Amino acid sequence: MLPELPSERALRAQMVEVGRRLYARGLINGGEGNLSARLGPRRLLCTPAGINKGFLREEQLVVCEMDGAPQSELLRPSSELLLHLACYQERPDCLAVVHAHPAHAVALTLSGETLIACMPEAVTALGEVPTAAYATPGGPAVAEAVRPHLAAHDCVLMERHGALAMGRGANAMFDACDKMEMLEGVARVQLLASLRRAPTPLPANEVRELEGQRIRNLARMSKRVRRPWESE
Repeated sequence: MLPELPSERALRAQMVEVGRRLYARGLINGGEGNLSARLGPRRLLCTPAGINKGFLREEQLVVCEMDGAPQSELLRPSSELLLHLACYQERPDCLAVVHAHPAHAVALTLSGETLIACMPEAVTALGEVPTAAYATPGGPAVAEAVRPHLAAHDCVLMERHGALAMGRGANAMFDACDKMEMLEGVARVQLLASLRRAPTPLPANEVRELEGQRIRNLARMSKRVRRPWESE
């Protein structure tokens, strides 16, 4: 039997848990970061503006239309909602988005470095991670800066501003969170190595082997998931 995507109730619980994980791991501070997940072909669940995601409550989450309009006048969605909408527009297989501010990953962008395939996890868990040019947060420029990278990459670094990770499959919210954690872990190792000498990527033949593993894993994950809204 094909797995079914989580209900709205389950997604609310997952989003609260992911917010707590990101906060506990230092990937967001204060009101930083935002999360979203698909509820259907025309609706999203997302975090509210200006609230610490480490202390979210399920009732604070906002249901939005795919044009960004909230379904409640009492709740205001994240100011970065356009960034999330770009992910769903460019990637039909994207079912959840995590935008966080991982310190070591952001530090790479400040020093003009890119995340390199310096360890196996960088390839098998993340794939290539490009860096989008800086754009003023909270407006359409951020979404347009990352948009060219979304079709071919699950994670994108954002110069001076953080990173985003897209989740797939029946556990998409946790998949996106795991990618964000892994991205920060790889960036931390790369920066630590650079204190002694310039880190080097894995050999090209090993990258190809690991990329093959990643493609096979993605193929298994992307086996058709039954979506409750398919009859809509």
